[in-house]
Amino acid sequence: MRPFPLEEYKAQFIQFLLQTGALKVFENPDEDRTLKSKRISPWFVNMGDFNDGDSSQILSELYADAIFGSGVEADVLYGIPDKGVGLVAPVAIAMARKGRNMSWCFSRKDEKKHGEASHLGPEERIKALLVGRIPQTDNAIIQLDDVFTAGDAKYDAHNFLVGLGRTNLPLLAIGVDRQEVNVRGQNAIRIYEDATRTRVVSIVNAMEIISYLMDAKRQLPKLKALKQQLQDKRATIDEAVMDASELDKAIERFSLVESALSSRAIERLALYMRVYGTEEARAALGIAPEQLIIGRDRSVIPACDVPTLEHFEKLVKSTCDVEGIGGYKIGFELGLRYGLRTVVETARKYTDKPIIYDHQKAGTDIPDTGRNFARVMKEASVDAVIMFPQAGPETERAWIYHALDHGLKVIIGGRMTHPAYAVSEGGFITDEGALEMYRIGARAGINHFVVPGNKPDVILQVKEAVEAEGVSPVFYAPGFVAQGGKIGEAARVAGDRFHGIVGRGIYQAKDMKQAAIEHTSQL
Repeated sequence: MRPFPLEEYKAQFIQFLLQTGALKVFENPDEDRTLKSKRISPWFVNMGDFNDGDSSQILSELYADAIFGSGVEADVLYGIPDKGVGLVAPVAIAMARKGRNMSWCFSRKDEKKHGEASHLGPEERIKALLVGRIPQTDNAIIQLDDVFTAGDAKYDAHNFLVGLGRTNLPLLAIGVDRQEVNVRGQNAIRIYEDATRTRVVSIVNAMEIISYLMDAKRQLPKLKALKQQLQDKRATIDEAVMDASELDKAIERFSLVESALSSRAIERLALYMRVYGTEEARAALGIAPEQLIIGRDRSVIPACDVPTLEHFEKLVKSTCDVEGIGGYKIGFELGLRYGLRTVVETARKYTDKPIIYDHQKAGTDIPDTGRNFARVMKEASVDAVIMFPQAGPETERAWIYHALDHGLKVIIGGRMTHPAYAVSEGGFITDEGALEMYRIGARAGINHFVVPGNKPDVILQVKEAVEAEGVSPVFYAPGFVAQGGKIGEAARVAGDRFHGIVGRGIYQAKDMKQAAIEHTSQL
């Protein structure tokens, strides 16, 4: 993605977000924030940091610009709890300055039951639920909030207003559109607009923030120099004589901006958007660079499902110089028995070929554990991980994101080699659900996939599914020898880039090197 020009008010808004600390983009995964949607995000926007007169005035002017730019005419501004409550009065003032005097209101935390609310009829009881000007039934109401991710609070607000008989809701104005898909992989804002018939307008969106950061990164050396000047000045201050709190705040603001403009922070933000972003966001980022795990188009990968470290060491030592051996797949048995790092170090005595970890099966837990899994894999120095994300789309996205964020390569599986796995075979997993595992991976930029080598028809289905997502796949296939598959047949269906995974056919052979040569010859 290349930076693109932004309207002045958008650039001003992003700059102000950075300077106030309202926008944070983290270099370190340990600093990531958990969103209301439960996603763990490397970037976070908190409008609560616009908490003084000057910043609130600037923010309200930008909201007013966005509302005027929408072309929507309305009578009342409504602040969605919680952040919208603090926005609604300042934005009404800004709208008045620009020539449009509007009423404002927000909902009470608790229904008022005293004073004028103690003797009200059905229509007037609305006064017990709202603070500010009570909108008439025919008034057009513009709703205000800070950020749109999944939209839960927005749906609640919409239903609240409709429940009061206020159905003329033409516009929702927000500060930042995070441009994320919902749990089902749909554009969250588009779904909201279709469901509520309310248009959403934002001051900026995620791609505009990324573009601004990429462009502003050129100013990073100057920023660091200015920060150093402040730090040098701070070092000379005698706190018994002079209050240095304002200088400390300025240094902190410089640090926040410096962090957000680092290459690593921007890279993490873009990676997050590749996994969680809408189709439009991913299109703006451009085609993800292909992962490269194995440096040749076709190879055989020994599945090292052996019981002892000695057997594993002998397997690697015997086969590592066979030209067609592309890497080694390690399972949980060796990893749990000897420690994954020890297993990797053993292999590294003989080869630098990729070590692929297959947890049998990773990606079947809750989304949050993906970060822990990725951290362990990184510490063990494996090169790539295999996931069969049967726990659902949110788990798949989270585990992919955290693995990539930790510098790991990812291989996604969905269908397996054994009988009675998919529903069509008498199993539990629907055929379409398994294909969706591959599609979600492809949308996140993954181009490496595990397919059952003994089921050529399934390989073809997966190939068509991921190619339809714009991905040129690299396939990894087990299911040979004991499970009846033929490497040559699977390779023909899979296409040019294919790696056969062979276990017992190599590690149970009397001469493991000769067995490896025979299997690689079938490619």
